[in-house]
Amino acid sequence: MAEKLRIIAFDTVQIEDGDWDGPHQNEDVMTYKSKNPTASIKITRGAATVLDGDFTKAGAQIRIVGNVIHLPEGLGPEV
Repeated sequence: MAEKLRIIAFDTVQIEDGDWDGPHQNEDVMTYKSKNPTASIKITRGAATVLDGDFTKAGAQIRIVGNVIHLPEGLGPEV
């Protein structure tokens, strides 16, 4: 079984308009919640794409603190 990334340092995070509810900020933590079961996310560091996929259920919540993103379980391939 391949190891899945759950905490990633990043330069950019790209999310699809309409797929995510947020940002919601609580002190230094920003959160986004997926609105549908194909909410897309792409994370880059430098020129490299570190992660590019879709969450497989609505309600998945990502947390961003500074340049670190915390991902929940349920990430699948880009659809």
